[in-house]
Amino acid sequence: MIKRTILPLLLIIVFHHGLFSQESNSSVLDSIENNELLFLQMPPLEKLFEGARKSSMVEFFGHRMEGQELALKTERRRWLSYFSVYGSYQYGVMGINSYSNIGADMPIIYEYSAGSQLWYNVGASVRIPLDQLFDRRNKIRTQQLKIAETVKEQEMWYDEQKTEIIKLYYEAQKMLNTLKFLVENYQHAATQYDIMQQEYLIGNINMQGLATSKSMHVQAFIQLEEAKSLLKIVISQLEILSNTKILKG
Repeated sequence: MIKRTILPLLLIIVFHHGLFSQESNSSVLDSIENNELLFLQMPPLEKLFEGARKSSMVEFFGHRMEGQELALKTERRRWLSYFSVYGSYQYGVMGINSYSNIGADMPIIYEYSAGSQLWYNVGASVRIPLDQLFDRRNKIRTQQLKIAETVKEQEMWYDEQKTEIIKLYYEAQKMLNTLKFLVENYQHAATQYDIMQQEYLIGNINMQGLATSKSMHVQAFIQLEEAKSLLKIVISQLEILSNTKILKG
């Protein structure tokens, strides 16, 4: 009597477990099918290259170039320091006090006279340091070379960016193709597990066979999630290098 009661209970538990697993598999499959990564279309490489030109490093090189061009203009105008112009201007009233003695028996006569006067002075001077004069061309050339060096450094940086973008781009393409295969593999494993559950319920397989199917199902899910995570990392790095948004999220 006890055995007859336990057997239906076990069948009910297994049956409910099977329904729960099927609902869980269905939910996971819906999430996978609606995943943005499966329908992702990678932008053209040229668009990513163009986006890299708008990064903060390009702005940095632009600021450096602007500063060096201003320094070059200053160097070319340095000859003006050889000349100097000076001037002074003064206006005021000058007063003169004087005393006159016209005789021993006469009082001293005090006299005061005043008049406005204007003073000004204008001039120029030339002072040419010979060491600066003969070294002027070298200093200008040195500044020109700094500008050319910055231009070349920016070109080298851009080439490195393009190389890295190309690597990540084709890595992402390969991972997208692998992801589609892993999705199909997971869907197949989920379907097989659902079938094995039904087979277990009717007694065609034992618990070991069901456990093996479940293990394959779990392994397929883990591989799929790892591939999605790695793909997101690669695409995020590509977005930073190219200064271009690829994923919506």
